[in-house]
Amino acid sequence: MIRRTHVAHAATLLALASFPACGGKDEGTGGPPSTSPPGPSEGGGEAGAVSVRSLDVWIGEKATVEAPQDLSKTPIEALVPMGGGQWQTFEGKGKADGSVVIPGVPEGPYVLHVGEFDYIYTSARDIDLGGAIAGRKDAPRATVNPTKVTLDITNLDPWKAGDDIQLFVPNSGAGQRLYGSAAEDWPAVGDTTLDRFTVNWSGFAWSSLIDASKGDVLTVSQLSQQTGASGVSYAIITRFASFDDITQTDGSTVSKSGAFTSVPSNVSASLDVRTTKFTSHLAAVNPKAVDQGTFVEIHTRPGNKYAPVGSSATLLSLSLAAGSADVNLGAIPYGNPYPADWGSSAFVYHYGMVTYTAPGVATPWNDFGAIMFGRDVASVSGQPIEPPLSPVQDLEINGKSAFSDQTGVTRTPRLSWKAPAVGTPTHYTIEILKPSEFSYGMVVARLHTKDTKVDLPPRILEDVSAFYVRVQAHVSPVDITTHPYRSAAEFARADALSNILVP
Repeated sequence: MIRRTHVAHAATLLALASFPACGGKDEGTGGPPSTSPPGPSEGGGEAGAVSVRSLDVWIGEKATVEAPQDLSKTPIEALVPMGGGQWQTFEGKGKADGSVVIPGVPEGPYVLHVGEFDYIYTSARDIDLGGAIAGRKDAPRATVNPTKVTLDITNLDPWKAGDDIQLFVPNSGAGQRLYGSAAEDWPAVGDTTLDRFTVNWSGFAWSSLIDASKGDVLTVSQLSQQTGASGVSYAIITRFASFDDITQTDGSTVSKSGAFTSVPSNVSASLDVRTTKFTSHLAAVNPKAVDQGTFVEIHTRPGNKYAPVGSSATLLSLSLAAGSADVNLGAIPYGNPYPADWGSSAFVYHYGMVTYTAPGVATPWNDFGAIMFGRDVASVSGQPIEPPLSPVQDLEINGKSAFSDQTGVTRTPRLSWKAPAVGTPTHYTIEILKPSEFSYGMVVARLHTKDTKVDLPPRILEDVSAFYVRVQAHVSPVDITTHPYRSAAEFARADALSNILVP
């Protein structure tokens, strides 16, 4: 089963398809250079065949491992446009060794349909669906609710309103920043101890069970509020503890006690945030988008330069509320208790919120369009922080503005747009979303293309009574027509969200 997610800024979006997210596996150059065998068609594949493989790279603190993804239960087919809204289907049969050969596909453009959601518009004959994933491949997830970790840790920096705790296991890829809510017995202002501080591990987005025998170490850090230029608040790690003797079992409760140590602020980054440059593109997200503010974070993890999908450690976090003016905070000192050779990346996000109502749906819901990018910290520090990429322009469905509610768009419409006003995209991802009973947009298809238009293949809108689209423009070193799920620390993305569309 192909699993490709991109986790965004969890404080603002609990589930944005992607972080940095972002669609399939995040933007970028992918994992370490592959030493794997050739793909299925290399050195003598079938004439007229499309060859697919999926070789993932698992990056833990102790080792990097390559392993094929079992594709034997993943539906894979090539869809060839025949004109007049007609498509010809060529089916492939996935194997456990991560390979698929789809015979008989004529030369030229086609759509590779992978699993339930993903459609890659391409002409390539060899495609690698592999990507980089944080943590050990053999780390099982917590599946029993609850699976708990309880902590008693002294020497907490006197707790301030807005402080946060994050848990991170670099070797397994597990962990989560808690954002002030996902725990029992949260500290009160002035507290200097975590007392019976309890988290439900099974509720984490990345919930791999800790195993001391595999070299897993649980790290616990306090992100404490500081005041910078113009009274702007930000958070940095001020306390740190680690535990190398924890082994979890599914459904268990593990209790640990210890003491925090102070983290010296021995590195710095100069942050000059041009918030008005981001808000100037808000109407391009959607004319009715409401500003949600700008966020800057610095992260680290093993394999950082490959941006594996999974958890990471936040070293610095800055939130600027909607309507904030540009602010130059100068050099901000912060600490990094993790190995320096991991490297670190700065991520910048700006969000616009769009409220939706749809026929037959009783409760309105909100969705979020992002303008974001990631860079090496050194390349961001001391430079104006402004968007390198803006949303697409003139988003249309069947030649009419998609920023107006439309009916009768058919079940195989054409989506089209113009390139962004700022930046030169390398590719686009289009998410097709339908209203759900839980008051959010549910992804029914995700399309990847280098073109500025797509004709939707059949079946995507087959059982959809209303939908909307998110068109993501991307800048990435990766060729998504051959490596659609690879990741990188350096990327840019900008979203446009349509209005409600009815087939």
